[in-house]
Amino acid sequence: MLVQRPTRKKPNVQIVPLIDVIFFILVFFMLFTTFRTQPAGLNLELPKAATSDRQSPSQVTISIAADGRTFLGDRQVSSATLKAEIGKSLKQRPDLFIVIKADKNTRYDYVVQAMDDIRQVGGYRFGLAVRPRDK
Repeated sequence: MLVQRPTRKKPNVQIVPLIDVIFFILVFFMLFTTFRTQPAGLNLELPKAATSDRQSPSQVTISIAADGRTFLGDRQVSSATLKAEIGKSLKQRPDLFIVIKADKNTRYDYVVQAMDDIRQVGGYRFGLAVRPRDK
């Protein structure tokens, strides 16, 4: 008596679902890296200077866009909010150093206004951020 074996099915790889999964992963990473490159949506081109000093990370950064928008850290603030936040930080740390980053196309008025806001709440230790000049 002859016993007949059941025929085995060959493994079958479904390529269409695999392509869908790869496509979704690709889109996810494209979107994720786009959002991570500019968290504040502010791209400043700092002016260059021959003399510049590196500052310690224990500081507050104020950024001013070319159109006059002011950012404290990564969030946009008004002049009154800037004064309140800087004043609060200065009460906690009187030796706080404040860095003002302004786009090279920013009107001088906006930079002076930010400096004036800092001085009004008692901040006198501040500097302007620059890029080192190529030698």
